[in-house]
Amino acid sequence: MQIEKKITREMANRIFEVAYLVMLAMYTGFYFLNTTTFEMTWSTYFYSNMRIGLLLIIFARASLAEEYKLKEIAGCILVALVLLVAWEHNGFDELRDIVLLLVGAKDISYKKILKVYVGVVFVLLSYTMISALTGRIDNLIFRQDGRRARIAFGIGYPTDFSAYIFYMVLAVCCLRKEKIRYIEIGMIVLLGIFVYMFCDARLNTICLILVAGVMFYHKLRCSNAEKRGEEYEMNAIFSMLLALSATIFAFIMIGLSMLYSTDNKFLLLADRVLNNRLRLGKKGIDLYGFSIFGQQIPMIGNGGSTKQPKNYFFLDSSYLSASLRFGILAFGALLLILLVIAFRAREKKKWTLLWMVALMSLQCVVEHHMTDVSYCVMLYLFASDMTEVCRTKGTIKWFRRKKYAKDNALN
Repeated sequence: MQIEKKITREMANRIFEVAYLVMLAMYTGFYFLNTTTFEMTWSTYFYSNMRIGLLLIIFARASLAEEYKLKEIAGCILVALVLLVAWEHNGFDELRDIVLLLVGAKDISYKKILKVYVGVVFVLLSYTMISALTGRIDNLIFRQDGRRARIAFGIGYPTDFSAYIFYMVLAVCCLRKEKIRYIEIGMIVLLGIFVYMFCDARLNTICLILVAGVMFYHKLRCSNAEKRGEEYEMNAIFSMLLALSATIFAFIMIGLSMLYSTDNKFLLLADRVLNNRLRLGKKGIDLYGFSIFGQQIPMIGNGGSTKQPKNYFFLDSSYLSASLRFGILAFGALLLILLVIAFRAREKKKWTLLWMVALMSLQCVVEHHMTDVSYCVMLYLFASDMTEVCRTKGTIKWFRRKKYAKDNALN
């Protein structure tokens, strides 16, 4: 008996959805490994083939779409156009890759995207740490005046290592939401203490403690509302401020950097608190200025080597780095992406996601990972499906039904 093989539109959509998630894992892994001390040798066409594969998946999913929402399509086209034009002018490949991963994630469950990210980063980070501690790769230890020894655990710099933990925790919290247990919140606190003791990463320590505090507070509020037989509702004004957090922090950081002066005691104090971010931002603005489409800015940082570089100049703040290097238009598009994600979360009452976007925006004040492909998983949620229905089980059942039908036919 011969089985007639038919692939419906729904089946094809599921197949290409899985294909996208595989490509997301590959991209995350590719960029992650490039931040480690592993001596990676990629084949000549590996990166370009990976990009072509993702493009084909995007076109296939677009052709299979049953309906097109004009508002969403227009938003994706606008963001993609601005970032790609900026990429053509300034040459930063991460802009192009963010566009591909962002557009490719359209209508895919945000939970699936976050699960893939957490899985890939957890496995690779664990393997990297073990390899560094057992001597298989370099474990860079930075010794700086007035600070304890800072261990990078196989990553290029200690703050980059601690940032992976921070972004992974953000993703986990978005998945766990109010169901997170108190012991898990305690583990987040322990992670904060860990990165402080071994990496001396003060900002990420503060951010991890803030995440733990926010999750504790949110769990309590949801629990109290449930006892009253109600659904927790965040204050409208406060949720609006959280949704606008990226834009607010961007204006504050860029404004303070432009106004920075050694004659201003308040700005000198703020600069010390921010570890010279304002001074370096002011220097970058004076030397290169803002441009429409961005520019290449040579930056000399501490990562990758324990030797103290001469003429140190690095734009750590994501807001200053993105605005000066990617250009005003691309920077505006990135802020728009974060605004859309935050307001979608606010509209759908996904308060945990809204909190995590706000905390990421705070972390970006001092660190530059907002557009690093192996960190910025939040950006890919721009056009993702934020409903609670996850079709993973349905996909598994479909494959099981096909296998069952095939086995019956053979019998």
